[in-house]
Amino acid sequence: MTTHVALVARAFGAKGIFIEGNDKKLIDSIQKVLDTWGGSSYFIIKEVNSGKEVVKDWKSKGYGSVVHLTMYGINLINFDINELKFPLLIVVGSEKVEGWYYHNSHYNIAVGNQPHSEVSALAIFLDRIYKGRELYMEFRDAKLKILPQRAGKKVTKIG
Repeated sequence: MTTHVALVARAFGAKGIFIEGNDKKLIDSIQKVLDTWGGSSYFIIKEVNSGKEVVKDWKSKGYGSVVHLTMYGINLINFDINELKFPLLIVVGSEKVEGWYYHNSHYNIAVGNQPHSEVSALAIFLDRIYKGRELYMEFRDAKLKILPQRAGKKVTKIG
């Protein structure tokens, strides 16, 4: 699941991901995507020992808002995105997210108040933040590029 979170984060405009723990296979998988499809200089992968420490550090340095995406939060349709302070630290997880994050994030935001995937919540939330502009993103260091087709698949080498 974390690989999918990273892929969506990259594709939808996030500048990086903090991954709690050590998972070489996961990091290698994400790095392979960056090497092939681009984004190595844009999308930073950082392994951390504690997500809580990342949140504490982010807040203590006053970087911007900490947003926890959870189905239990304020529904995105009732939230004014203009309240957010950038850059954002977006926390996603599954049902395993500790209660600490619910109380230490600036905002608990739901993309609908129904059980759903954090991957889809992240995609929708980032789309709201970037207002669809992220869909035009291209990475200069990509080695492959998809050529959109009405039918079939076409990929070309560019680097």
